[in-house]
Amino acid sequence: MKALPNTWRFKMSVAGGVCLTTMGVAGLALGDRVPPLDSWILGHLYSRPETTPATIATLVSGVGSLLVLALLLAAASTLLWRRRAQGVRLLPRHGVLLAACLATVALQAAFQRSGPPVTAQDWTYPSGHVTILGALAFTALMVSMELTARWRTTVLAVGVTTLVAVSASRVTLGEHYLIDVVGAVLATVGVGLLAAAALNLRPRPATA
Repeated sequence: MKALPNTWRFKMSVAGGVCLTTMGVAGLALGDRVPPLDSWILGHLYSRPETTPATIATLVSGVGSLLVLALLLAAASTLLWRRRAQGVRLLPRHGVLLAACLATVALQAAFQRSGPPVTAQDWTYPSGHVTILGALAFTALMVSMELTARWRTTVLAVGVTTLVAVSASRVTLGEHYLIDVVGAVLATVGVGLLAAAALNLRPRPATA
């Protein structure tokens, strides 16, 4: 049987749709209720302001965001340097991809879900901080798909590690519930996959 053309776009679209649907259903199902796990985390892992754990978490949150931004800029610069004509053609599309991922923060207004009472933040689902970080990481990964296998591995490892560390820091600081950061990742990846398929950002075969 002959393979269907653009199968990769279909798979990315389906995966993106699943991520967004999961995020939406979770938000609607929870409403203003707090999952037991989030209650336990708030009661046992919350880092009070001006304590050493809170200082460390704040540092991780800030440094992590800058690290992923630097990773994206490095990947984009490398693409322009190695494949000048192709880079000039592709990077505007990656810019649109980044903008689409960042736009998911607007979903906060749709769910209007209150955050942990220790910080009294409104509309924290999905997490805005993790949305920005996830958008940068996902775009960096898509740019790295135009580069070598080493670049892909590095971006994926650094991106995932930083995303987990920063997400944990936001939760321990009481800025967000765990469900907020998970929702942000699902929304960002979901929109990113759909946008990448629409923009025809097809990954190149990996090279050494």
